[in-house]
Amino acid sequence: MPPTFFIFLGFVAYIGLATLTCIIFIPMLLIDSKKRPLAKKVLATVLISYPCLIVMGLVFAIIFILPALLFSWSVNSGFISKTPGIILAVTGLVIFASLVAISALYLWYFVSKLIYQRLDKKPLQDFLENDKVFKFLRPYLIKFKFYNPAT
Repeated sequence: MPPTFFIFLGFVAYIGLATLTCIIFIPMLLIDSKKRPLAKKVLATVLISYPCLIVMGLVFAIIFILPALLFSWSVNSGFISKTPGIILAVTGLVIFASLVAISALYLWYFVSKLIYQRLDKKPLQDFLENDKVFKFLRPYLIKFKFYNPAT
């Protein structure tokens, strides 16, 4: 089984869910009704789910690639014996998968809320001021020029 099998399997499930969502909610966009904003929100939420997972997977893969290669080299060179090496490898894999899942879900929530604010024509600052994680990350985002509070 190739290492990209689970990514492919997730993509197949995503395409199926996105297709089903489009079949159900695109007709609501064509009819002028009160359900049009709901249809836009559902479509946006479903369509950004898998890309959020891929983005966070790539970010954490970039972060963890060097420690993983160093660990693999140390196990293969005999600096770490096999049994503790297997235990540490499984622990690292579980930590990696947990971090990717948690951060992807939060990114999905965050981007969905931003889209909802835009669709409801509400100011984005209302959401950003109340979000605890964004408040924590704000100084770092400003420092690395990802966020400009003046705009």
